[in-house]
Amino acid sequence: MKDIKVLIADDHYIVRLGLKVLINSFDGYHVTEEAQNGNEALDFIKNVDICFLDLEMPEKNGIEVLDIIKKKYPFKKVVLLTNTMDILTLIRARDYKPDGFIFKDGLHEEIKVCLDQISKGNYYMSDNCSVFFKRHANEVNEVKNIYSDLKCLTKRELLILSKISKNKSTSEIAEILCNSPKTIDNHRTNIAKKIDISEYNNLQAFAMQSERIVLSVIKDLGYDQ
Repeated sequence: MKDIKVLIADDHYIVRLGLKVLINSFDGYHVTEEAQNGNEALDFIKNVDICFLDLEMPEKNGIEVLDIIKKKYPFKKVVLLTNTMDILTLIRARDYKPDGFIFKDGLHEEIKVCLDQISKGNYYMSDNCSVFFKRHANEVNEVKNIYSDLKCLTKRELLILSKISKNKSTSEIAEILCNSPKTIDNHRTNIAKKIDISEYNNLQAFAMQSERIVLSVIKDLGYDQ
């Protein structure tokens, strides 16, 4: 039986080296490609069976690369690696359905188990990653609910909300979007109703607190800002 070919995509050389040495020590696996950014990972993915993909890389991040791989190479296995504790980033990464998800602080202990599991077609999430999602379940649900609510807004409403999140006034938004202040106020009222915000000033506070989620929804829906 031929060795399973592995790609390691991480912008830190020491991480790539450590993983390469470890994986090459396992029977049945061989690191044949290395990438230090997202574009390189996409160049090499066709040559391998499994890709270990850092979530935060230059040029294209792990989520962007994973999305492209899943569309162009659906039979390739992808394991996301990360150190981030940012809940929005982790939720978005998980929702793109990688074959594995590992926090780097437990990497060496679990890598062989992960390889064996995804090689069999199973999903693998590291123990510390599972613990994190359980420990922060309330925050995860809150972010997911906000994200879901925002996806119900129109493109125009999302763009206006993004301006509100940057503390722009109604008159400033009207000037930026070439609308009348009354039109912007009408949009603000509709946005507040859709996401169940009761007071005018509460919408401002919500938008500023949720700025990253707003921008994430705009990006995921392919809207220009």
